[in-house]
Amino acid sequence: MATIKDVAKLAGVSTATVSRVINQTTYVEPVTRERVEKAMRELNYHRNAAALALAKRSGNMLGLITGNLADPFFARLARGVEEIARQNEFRLMVCSGGHQAELEKSGLDFLINQGCEAIVVHSTRLSDQELIRYAAHSPSMVIINRHIPSLAHRCVWLDNEKGATQAVRYLLEQGHRYIACVTSDLPIADRQQRLTGYQAALAEYGIQYAKEWVISVPFNEEGGERAAQRLLESGIPFTAAFTFNDVMAAGMMRALHQRQIKLPQNLSLIGFDDVVLARYLYPALTTMHYPIERMAWRAAGLAIQLFNQQTPLPRANRFEAELIIRDSVWRKDPSSRAPSVK
Repeated sequence: MATIKDVAKLAGVSTATVSRVINQTTYVEPVTRERVEKAMRELNYHRNAAALALAKRSGNMLGLITGNLADPFFARLARGVEEIARQNEFRLMVCSGGHQAELEKSGLDFLINQGCEAIVVHSTRLSDQELIRYAAHSPSMVIINRHIPSLAHRCVWLDNEKGATQAVRYLLEQGHRYIACVTSDLPIADRQQRLTGYQAALAEYGIQYAKEWVISVPFNEEGGERAAQRLLESGIPFTAAFTFNDVMAAGMMRALHQRQIKLPQNLSLIGFDDVVLARYLYPALTTMHYPIERMAWRAAGLAIQLFNQQTPLPRANRFEAELIIRDSVWRKDPSSRAPSVK
């Protein structure tokens, strides 16, 4: 008797692709689908009815595609989704996409093939069109931290541009005029949105910035250390920096402390996310609070409602960041020649 592996081998595809064709769970290119169906006919392949029945009895499952779970931001996201899953007696299955298109795609395929119909997806690398295709075959799939206009009713997202503008505006209000933007080196939507917000705040104050003011590095602690080095080597008299996230700010702090740069007197820092460690850094980090737990609750609840074929309550799924003022920003007189990191 032919198996799914036999079909995959003859068609020249993965077993996951064969499963998608059989179960009609996600989009498969017509040429690929035809190749799989031809292989099934040639091998006289039939689905295992007992296995299919077992899968249908497996119970309610909520899937989650997220980023790097070692990052405290994504740990908060996962915790929020888990809380809603527990409240609704759903089992949670988690896959990490790691900000890689292939991992995000294979993770989604895995969750679908494991019987997850309600799914919360945090994807940075799959295209809008790819996510639209998945959504067409997965009516209980909800996208978090991203806005796709044609799927707006199934998206939960943050106004990154507004949050970045508020963060940089706060630095400007404290007298800073040379403000670096330490951002991600990945071409993700958050990066562009926060960069646009940074530019908008500077424009409000009539400040022309050079491309050297924007430092692109990996958005982790090591990236922050690298950014600090590049900032020191730039020759630009920066007095403040706006970082893409808090862990980058933490990495910068470590590198600057090692070089005996006084914080915040010589360099003020403002982060983004408000992860737990932000309040325990020295100095405690001023940052933008990202309400990812509340967004995770909303996204998971919406996915379960769609799974149960309930009509979701009319709610705005756009969230906003909140400025959290701590100790990492120094008020500077813009007319004075206060110390900088030059």
